Amino acid sequence: METKRYIGNDMARIFVRVRRELGPDAVIVQTRSLLRDGADPLIEVLASPSAGGDDALTLALQRVLVQGSLEHAQSPAASRGLTVGDLEDIASRERLDQETLRAFDLAYAEQDPAPPPEWFEGFVATDSAGLPPHLAALLHEDAVEEYRPVVAIQPFQAPDVPPPPPIEWSSRPYIVTGKQPVEPGQPPSRERQSPPAAALPRRFQPVEPGVAGSLIAAGFTPAAASTIVAAAPGLQDPQDALGTALSAARIDYPVENRTAIISIQGPPGSGRTTALMRMALDCADSGRETVLVAGDSSHAGGRAQVHAYGEALGLTVFDAFGSKDLVAAVTRAPKGACIFVDVPAGRWLPPPIPGVSHFVYIAVPAHWQASVLSVELATFEPAHCAGAILTGTDLAVSLTPALSLLVESELGVAFLSSGRDVATGIAVADPFTLASGVFTTSTRETTNGRLAVTA
Repeated sequence: METKRYIGNDMARIFVRVRRELGPDAVIVQTRSLLRDGADPLIEVLASPSAGGDDALTLALQRVLVQGSLEHAQSPAASRGLTVGDLEDIASRERLDQETLRAFDLAYAEQDPAPPPEWFEGFVATDSAGLPPHLAALLHEDAVEEYRPVVAIQPFQAPDVPPPPPIEWSSRPYIVTGKQPVEPGQPPSRERQSPPAAALPRRFQPVEPGVAGSLIAAGFTPAAASTIVAAAPGLQDPQDALGTALSAARIDYPVENRTAIISIQGPPGSGRTTALMRMALDCADSGRETVLVAGDSSHAGGRAQVHAYGEALGLTVFDAFGSKDLVAAVTRAPKGACIFVDVPAGRWLPPPIPGVSHFVYIAVPAHWQASVLSVELATFEPAHCAGAILTGTDLAVSLTPALSLLVESELGVAFLSSGRDVATGIAVADPFTLASGVFTTSTRETTNGRLAVTA
């Protein structure tokens, strides 16, 4: 029986894929939880097409059974990892401990009490011989008079301590400014001369009026502020102006039913591979044919990582060591498929293939400094790019440096990628939501009804 593996963190999403690819009568062969350090466990489902028959369970009933078994497997009691052998071993240890304690109590009870040591004699009196009358009376049960000892309490007398010597306080030193003359026989003046007005620090910097001044105060460069004002003439709200400028930026997406090569390029460590796998997962979930191509040979384990992602997501993976391998992968891919190519860091161009378009997205780490971003992204040409992908948005304190750089390049934000869990997919960027995250408001509401995210 041929099976297919599905991995994800949402059971409903997995069963939608099973129903779409294997039909509503698919058979769930095996399920298990894949534990991960520092993250929620993933769900692995092995399914196969229906073999027919009236006794086959429906996919909905199988989903209920699988969900119950996974909840039991992920419960705190099951996470301890106890087996039947472990329980038997614990029971035998407890029984052995109880028998050992019982034998110790019996052996201790049968022993005769040991005689007191010699030094203990004389501390305990057994008769009234040689004792004072009041102590001898206490040894008899028929003693009537209760002995109440009378203790004389002496008043407390504080010791004679000589008083501490008086403290002599010195006079406050005079501050001589050197600016005022001092008469003979007169103490110098204690007044402090104020510094000149020119030496005072400027605590508040003036803000230029208008939308451009507000954008510069928020962290945008003067060039980016000028571009935003030019893209949104007549708007007085800087947030609306930024959202309008981001909406007017150029963004291209693959066309339906047309074969396309998609690559995410960027500097090393920019999160381009993770964003590519997320985009491929969402493309496959939308019902479009998806193929992965492992073409990154710049570091060890690059191709193995793409193959592992392909096996986990249930996608076909081809290896490409050169231009011929990429052409062969495009030829073998179904017509109208999206071919996601994992490329090395830096700029990459595929060979020209008739009828196939290339969509280049630039990975822009939002948590990097503006100076580093401008240097790393200077090698890419925005005119040849389909859009930008903001990565590391969960680590960024502010999106202003990345947005300022993209506004200057007139390149739009196509997607957002945060975290390292590819099972969550990729998010399509909304220009006005990004703009609301740059400017804070007191009511957390804007005039267009959108929720403002405080930075």
